[in-house]
Amino acid sequence: MKSLTHSFTALKYFYSFLGISLFAIIFSLFGSNLAQNSAAMIGILTFGVLHGANDLKIIAKKSSNQSKRYRLKFFILYVGVVLLGIVLFLFIPKIALLSFVGVSCYHFGEQHWNGRFQTKINLFIFYSMYGALIFFLLFTFQFESTVEVIYQITSLKIPFAVFLGGLILVSLGFMLIIIRSKISLFSFLPEFLLLGVLAILFSQATLLFGFGLYFVLWHSLPSLSSQIRYIYDQQTKSPWLSYLKSAIVYWILALSGLGLFYFYFDLPQEQYLSIFFSFLAAITFPHAVVMGLMFHSRGTNEE
Repeated sequence: MKSLTHSFTALKYFYSFLGISLFAIIFSLFGSNLAQNSAAMIGILTFGVLHGANDLKIIAKKSSNQSKRYRLKFFILYVGVVLLGIVLFLFIPKIALLSFVGVSCYHFGEQHWNGRFQTKINLFIFYSMYGALIFFLLFTFQFESTVEVIYQITSLKIPFAVFLGGLILVSLGFMLIIIRSKISLFSFLPEFLLLGVLAILFSQATLLFGFGLYFVLWHSLPSLSSQIRYIYDQQTKSPWLSYLKSAIVYWILALSGLGLFYFYFDLPQEQYLSIFFSFLAAITFPHAVVMGLMFHSRGTNEE
C-alpha cells in the first residue's frame, strides 16, 4: 500500500530536494533581495498557485457517485469559502490571519506526513505541530520582516518573545509526540536534517524567498503529485499535462484577479507583500478543506 505522498518521501527524492534546498541557501547568500523575491514570486505564482487550481476537479472525482445537486452544493460551498476568506481579511484581519496560519499548519503537516504512520498517534495534533514548527522557524529567523507584514495586515506589533517562545514550545511538543509514538528516532533523522537546512535557509534568505522555497519545493510539488495520483488512473497518458490543461483556466483567473487588484488600487509598495500573503490565504482556506477530503477518501492509500 503506497500513500499519495510516497514518491516524495522516498529517500532518493528526499535527498534530491534537500540538495536543491542547500543550493537555495547558497543563492540566498549571494543573491540580492530583489533576485530572491523575484525567484520566490515566480515559483509561488506558477507551481504554488497551480497546486490549488484543480480543487474543483478533485471535488468532481470525490463526488462522482453523487447527484448533480450535491456537486452544485459543494461548488457553491467552495466559492463561499473563498469569498469568506476575502471578507475576513477585509473586515476582521486579525482573525483572518490567525485562521490562515492555523489552517496552513495542519495543511502543510498533512501533505508532508500523510500515510507515513502505521502507529496510533493523534494525527491532527501531529500535523498541526509540524506545520507550526515550520512557521515558527520562519517567523523567528525572519522576525523583523514578519512583524512588518503582520502589522500591515492587523495593526498589531508582536514581540520577538512570542515567536521564540512559540518555537521552543512547538519543538518540545513535536519531540514529545515522536517519543510517544514509539517510532524509532533513527527514522526521523532525515526530517531533522531537513529542519536544520530550513532553519539555515530562513536565517539567511528573505522572508518571501524562505517561505517560497518551502511552499513550492516541499509542499506544492508533492501536492501536485498527490493530486495527479488521485485524479488520474495509471492508463492516463501524460497525467501532468492533463492536470495542467484542467487547471489552467482557474490558474489564469486567480493570477488575473491578483493582477487587476494591484493595477486598480493605488497601494504603497511596502504593502505589496501583505496583500500577496492575504491573496494566498484566501485561496488556501478552501484548498486545505479539499485536500483533507481527498486524503480521507476511500482508496487514497492505494497505488
